[in-house]
Amino acid sequence: MEDRSEHLNFASVIQSITLIVLEAFLTFLLKSDRQSKKIAQNLIHQQALVEIRTSFPSTVVFVTFTSRGVLLDAKQPERHVDAVITATFKDMAYGFFTAPASSLRKIKIDGPIELIDELRILMSSFNLQQIINHWVQSDWFKSLLVPNKDVDEDGEQITHGRATRSQRTLIKKLNEQQLIVDQMNLQTKEQLYVIAKLHKRMKILMTVGFMMLFCLAAGLAGTLIYFLR
Repeated sequence: MEDRSEHLNFASVIQSITLIVLEAFLTFLLKSDRQSKKIAQNLIHQQALVEIRTSFPSTVVFVTFTSRGVLLDAKQPERHVDAVITATFKDMAYGFFTAPASSLRKIKIDGPIELIDELRILMSSFNLQQIINHWVQSDWFKSLLVPNKDVDEDGEQITHGRATRSQRTLIKKLNEQQLIVDQMNLQTKEQLYVIAKLHKRMKILMTVGFMMLFCLAAGLAGTLIYFLR
């Protein structure tokens, strides 16, 4: 009995340490990725509480979006859950690392429609592949490649040597265009998700309509047979 109690305490300590490390890692990623942080603003404002259930292995984790970052708990906080995410551990891991469409479709989300949409869009952006792409395209990452920087009369950072004003202007325009492209990509993802939802609803409506027509036709046929006898 004592051995079992010690084993449970050890497992609880390991779980707590894992959640703390994962919480710090996710918070760092969310705060460092401008696009994901922008998408999560409404979730942070609502302090949304999301329950994540995985199978194979079976785990339950509660995620709270706050202004300080992402908070993880093994036990449910003393408040209602806003949404429930259910998936296998494999699909959840694939979704976090590369967010393939096949894995994202298998992830089930229960909750208000608006919250489901926000979580779907966030999952498509908040994954390591997208975050690394955003880092590589960011100004601070590009600045790491420039060893010695100075500031010109316009307040622009320049390298010691051969960078001309026209080159700096071109780089600035390219950065602005890249920001516009990122925003357009985000809008495209949102629109594609809305279109997919509309297609799904249309299929459901068409199925219901065909069923109603079939029932109506069967009823009319039954009525005709009854009166023709």
